[in-house]
Amino acid sequence: MSPPLAVVGVSWRAANTVVRSQFAALANDLEPIASLRQAGYVSGAACVTTCSRTEWIITSDQPEWAGSLLRGALASRLPHVAPDLVQVRAGSAAVHYLLRVAVGLDSVAEGEGAVGRQVLKAFELARSTGISDGRLHRVWKHVERLIHTRRDEVPGARSLGVQALVREVLHEHPVKRIAILGRGEFGQAMERSLKAVPGWEVTTWARQSLDTLFSELGAHDALVVCTAGTSPWLNVPGRRKAGLIIDAGAPPQVKSAPGWTTVGLDTLLSRPELHLSETERDRLGDLVHHASTALTTELAAPAPASALAAIDADRFAFLNEQLPELLAGLPPKQARRVRQAVGAFTHQLLKRTREAAS
Repeated sequence: MSPPLAVVGVSWRAANTVVRSQFAALANDLEPIASLRQAGYVSGAACVTTCSRTEWIITSDQPEWAGSLLRGALASRLPHVAPDLVQVRAGSAAVHYLLRVAVGLDSVAEGEGAVGRQVLKAFELARSTGISDGRLHRVWKHVERLIHTRRDEVPGARSLGVQALVREVLHEHPVKRIAILGRGEFGQAMERSLKAVPGWEVTTWARQSLDTLFSELGAHDALVVCTAGTSPWLNVPGRRKAGLIIDAGAPPQVKSAPGWTTVGLDTLLSRPELHLSETERDRLGDLVHHASTALTTELAAPAPASALAAIDADRFAFLNEQLPELLAGLPPKQARRVRQAVGAFTHQLLKRTREAAS
C-alpha cells in the first residue's frame, strides 16, 4: 500500500525567487486546503516556507490525485506561472523527499540545519490552526526523531544554510566592515555566522534605524539585506567607491542601489553547491533510508487498538462537552436534529475505522 502522503510545491531547483515568493504568499490562503478537506480529498496539511522553497505536505487516501488537485488549485491562483514548476511527489517518493529536505540533503548548502527547524514549525502551525490529522502527526514525530538523530550522529554536517553562501561571496571581495539590515531570526543568524569570521567587523541594524545606517554606510564595504518585505522597497544611497550588496530576501528587497554591486538570492543559489564530505553524506543518506522505511511501514499499518480507544474518547467528549455549547441558542427541535446527525456520523466513522483495523 502506498503511503498516504504527498508533497506539492516549488523549490530553488526549478523556480526563481520571485515565483517562490508568490507561492509563499499563498501559504496564508487556507481556502484551497479547506476545500480539498471538505471534499474529502485531503485529511491533513502543513506548509513549509523557507527562502528556497514553499511546499505543502498533505495526507490523503489518494495522495497522487490529491496532490494533482492541490497543484491545480495553486496554479489557478497564479495563472502566469508555468504549471510544470510545481512539483508533485506522492507515496513513497513523498516520504523520502520530505525526509531528505528535513536533514538538508536537498539544500544548496548540504546538511543545513535551519530547514529542519522550519519543517517542524510547519507541523506545529498546522496543529495550532486545526488542519493537521493523526497521520500528519505521525509524520511530524518521525521527522522530529530524524532531526535529533542527525544532530547526534552527524555533528559535522553544515548548519549555516544561506549564511554559508553569503560568507562564500564576501570572501571573494575585499571586505572588512559589513552591515546587516534586519534584526529578525534570519538577520540574527546571519550576524552569528559573519561574526565568526576573524577580521570582519559586523554590525546589525533594524529598519527603524535605516537613516542612521545610511549615514554611516559609506564607511562599510558591504551590506547584507535580511528583511522580508513582500516587494522591493529599499533604496540604498548611491556611492562612488566600490561596494557590495547581498540581497538575501525572497522576493528581492533592494529597489535601487546606484554604484553598488548587487548579488541576489537567485545568484547565491545558482553558485556551486556546498557539499558535505562523502562520509557525512552517506551517513545522512542511510538515516533517511531507515527513517523512510519506518515511516512508510507505520503509515501503512492499521490504527492500533489504543488509537481506536483514543478516537472513541475524543468522540464522546465532543458529543457531550463541546457540541452542546455549539448548539446553544438553536431551537430545541433543530438542535436535536443536528445532535442526532453528528452522532450518527461520528458513530459510522468510528465503525469504519474499526473495520479497517480488524
